[in-house]
Amino acid sequence: MEKTIVRQIVLEAISRLQNERTDRSLFHLIQGKRSATSLQDAHFYGLEAIFGMVPLKKDRFEQLLQELEHAGWIEREQTLMITDAGRAQITPPFLLDDLGGELRGYPIHLWKRISLLIQSIVCLNQNTFFIPVQQDSGIKEWVRQQIRQVPERSVWITTVYQELNKALHQLTERDAILISYRLSGQKTGLSFPQLSERLGTDLLSLQLEFVMAWRRCLRALPEDGLILSLGNDIDHFKMTQSAKKTWELLKQGYTVQQIAERRRLKKSTMEDHLVEIAMYATVFPLEQFVTATQHEEVVRLSERLQTFSLKRIKHELTQEMDYFQIRIVLARKVARP
Repeated sequence: MEKTIVRQIVLEAISRLQNERTDRSLFHLIQGKRSATSLQDAHFYGLEAIFGMVPLKKDRFEQLLQELEHAGWIEREQTLMITDAGRAQITPPFLLDDLGGELRGYPIHLWKRISLLIQSIVCLNQNTFFIPVQQDSGIKEWVRQQIRQVPERSVWITTVYQELNKALHQLTERDAILISYRLSGQKTGLSFPQLSERLGTDLLSLQLEFVMAWRRCLRALPEDGLILSLGNDIDHFKMTQSAKKTWELLKQGYTVQQIAERRRLKKSTMEDHLVEIAMYATVFPLEQFVTATQHEEVVRLSERLQTFSLKRIKHELTQEMDYFQIRIVLARKVARP
């Protein structure tokens, strides 16, 4: 079976799940479901980069798993399991780490802005009619406002060209093609299906390849340049808005009980927020929720058993702890602010 990019990325994700999660868990993760469980899975298993970045529908996802199973690369029982043959298909560095899911949509949002802004300014500068390459009403409104703030279009075009040209020269030829062919000026760039046909790659793999190329391009652009400044206001924080509100109140000195009452949150919701804060905040008052010995034992068990399975860790504990306390210790253990 051909190892396409989408198959490889899904295989990499399954290998990181350590035979501990189901196909439904993986599907929710790649769809970017902002539930406590999916956020936790992304964090614990090093899969933030794939969070919400694989646009697979349920039936195609199921078909993909069947293909991997038929090839002998995975097995499906209560959990998804990678086989030795499947593991042999994976060679570091992992492709999925370049998808940028940890930025919660920032790269794609910025691409939509940039691609439409370039097309609009180039065409307006040449008095040329054009059909917008982006149809998102929010993006179109943002571009209208930006155009009003551009004093000299020719200078703007030259600056963007120089920044992009320099960045593209730092990428592989394939990455540069993927980005430059998608850009529109007086001529409309290629759609994903057109580019897929031209490069002889399946559509979904090509879309993922483009995302990875654009992510690498963003890293090559000057940090203080014009292009990256156009994304300064895009929210790319991992924490959900609701958890962020809880975190703000905690920092103001409110107790957990006071916050729950003030925001009318259930105990389970408060616990989810606290785990989320523990995962993403730079500092966290862990000592308010577990003792030093409880913390030490959970970390030790997780490392000895090589697991993030709450059930397995709880089964081995020698002291009384609930699942929330185990979750919050694990969240801090692999905290990635």
